[in-house]
Amino acid sequence: MEQASHIPHPHNRVEPTGSRYTAFIAAHEWRWVIIVSCALVLLAFLPLVWVALRGTPGYQFMGTLHNYLDGATYLSKMRIGEDGGWMVTFQHTPETHNGAYIMVIYPLLGQLANATGVPLLVMFHAARVIASLLMYAAIYQLSASIWMRIEARRVFFIIAAIGGGFGWLFGPLLGMAEIPDLSVPEAFPMFSTFANVHFPLAIGCLALLIGMLITALRPAPLQDTAFDNGWWIASILSVLLSLIYPQTLVPLGGALALYALTHFLQTRRLDRRVLRWTLAVIVPAIPFVLYYNLIVVYNPAMQNWNAQNVTSAPPIWTWAIALGLPLVVALPALWRAARRMELDGDRLMMLWLVCIFIAMYAPTNIQRRFSVGLMLPIAYFATRAVHDFWYARIKRRARPLLAVFIPIIAVTPLLMLFLPVLPAMMGNPETAAVIFLDSDYVRAYQWIDTRTDSDDVVLASPDGSIWLPGWAGTRVVYGHQYETLDADIKLGQVTNWFSASDPAQCAALIAQYDVRYVLRGGRENALGQSVCFDALRLVIQFDDVAVYAP
Repeated sequence: MEQASHIPHPHNRVEPTGSRYTAFIAAHEWRWVIIVSCALVLLAFLPLVWVALRGTPGYQFMGTLHNYLDGATYLSKMRIGEDGGWMVTFQHTPETHNGAYIMVIYPLLGQLANATGVPLLVMFHAARVIASLLMYAAIYQLSASIWMRIEARRVFFIIAAIGGGFGWLFGPLLGMAEIPDLSVPEAFPMFSTFANVHFPLAIGCLALLIGMLITALRPAPLQDTAFDNGWWIASILSVLLSLIYPQTLVPLGGALALYALTHFLQTRRLDRRVLRWTLAVIVPAIPFVLYYNLIVVYNPAMQNWNAQNVTSAPPIWTWAIALGLPLVVALPALWRAARRMELDGDRLMMLWLVCIFIAMYAPTNIQRRFSVGLMLPIAYFATRAVHDFWYARIKRRARPLLAVFIPIIAVTPLLMLFLPVLPAMMGNPETAAVIFLDSDYVRAYQWIDTRTDSDDVVLASPDGSIWLPGWAGTRVVYGHQYETLDADIKLGQVTNWFSASDPAQCAALIAQYDVRYVLRGGRENALGQSVCFDALRLVIQFDDVAVYAP
C-alpha cells in the first residue's frame, strides 16, 4: 500500500469556502468551454480574416500563413482526394510512383470538398476550425476526468490550451529560431491550431484517451467492473491516432507498458485491468505499425521520402525555455510524482512525460514528431502544484498573480500567430516567404490547371513550384525538401537550369522529366537570366509571368 503524500490529493484536500465541485461536466461548464474555445479559434483566424478583408493588391494569398511549405503539401493531398483518390502520392516530384495510405485525413477532406462543392482552401480551414474546437473540448474533458473542482479544471484548461514559454524573449536574445515554443507547434495546443488539421485532432484524441486511462486505472475503481466496458473506445481512439498521427502512440504505448511493469513489480501480481487497457491501446496500432514499416522498406518512393523526412528535436535544454512558467509552476508536483509515483494519475502522466523525451531524443529521423501533446502532462503537473502546493503560499495574492501569469504564458502563441502576416501588414507582402505570390502566378496556375492532368510536369523555380500541385494539380521538378524525391539533386538541377549560360545545359532536364510547361516570372528571373528560354516557345503571357513549352 502506498504512503500518503504530505501534499494532499486534490480530490481529498480541504478547499476554501465557496469552492465548487462536480463529478460531471455541468451545462454551465460547457458554456464556458464553448465561449473560450470559440474565442481562441476566432483569435487564431484573425490574421486570415485581416488578409481576406484588407487584401494585398498585386499579390495573392496562397492559403496558409503558418508552415506554408507543409501547407502546400496538404493542399496537394486534398487535391488527390478531390480527384477521387485515397492513396497519397507526392505531387512535388516529377516521377510517377506507387502511393500509400498515409495522412489519409487530407484525401478525405478532398473527397468531402468534391462531394460538397466547397473549395479546397475553404474545406482546409473549416476542418481546422472543427479540429480546434474538438481539441479544446477534449482537453476540458480530460480535466474533468482528473479534478472534481471546477476551478482546477479551468486552470488546467487554460495552461494546456494557451501555455507557452519564453521563446519570445530568448529566441531573439540567443538568435535561435529552434526554441520549441517558436518551432514545434505539435507540442503546444494553441500553436498547433495555426498549423494544420491533424495536429489539433491528434492532441484531442490523446486528451480523450489519457482521460479514459486515468479514470480506469486510478485506485478507487480497481474493483469496479463498470469501468472495464470502455476499453473498446480506447481502441477506437488508438486506431484514429494510428491514422492521424501514429508517432503519438510510441511514447504513450511505452508509458503504458512501463505502468504495467511497475504495477507488477510493486504488487507481485499481474493486474488484468491494467493489462486489458494497455492491450486495448497497443494492439490496434500493431497492424498500422507493420504497414508503415513495410511501405518505407518496399515502396521506393516512400523509402526516399522517409530518408529525407528528418525532423530533429531541438537541443534538450531549450525545453526549459519553451515550457517557461508552466514548467516552473509544475516543479513541486513533478518532484512529488518522481518520488512517490502514486496511482492517482501521477504515475501515468510522469511515465508519459518521460517517454515523450526518450522518444524525442532516441536516434531516429523523426524525433520532433514524438512531442505531440507534451503540454498536457506539463499542464497536469502545473495544476496539481497550483492547488496542492502554491495556493497555500500565495492565496491572498492568487488572483493578481493569475492575471499576470496568463498573459505571460500567452505571449509566444500570440507572437507566432501574427508573425507570418506582419510583412503584409507593413505593406511588403513580397517579403513574406511564399505565403503571398504575384497575382500573375495564380493566373498562370489557373491556365495550366485547365490544360494538364496530375502526371504532367511543370518546371518553375522552387518558389514558383511549391503551390503548383495544389493550385494546378500538376507535378513539378522540385517543390519540397521532403516530398521531392532526391530533393537535393533536383534542387541543384532546377537552380542550374534557371541560371544556365550554356545552351548545352538546357535540353537534358526537359527531356529527363518530360516537362510540358515552364514558368518564367520574377521568382525564376531571381535565379538568373537563363539562356534556356531561347529554345522554348512562348505559349501565353500573364503580364510579368510567362508560360513556355518545349
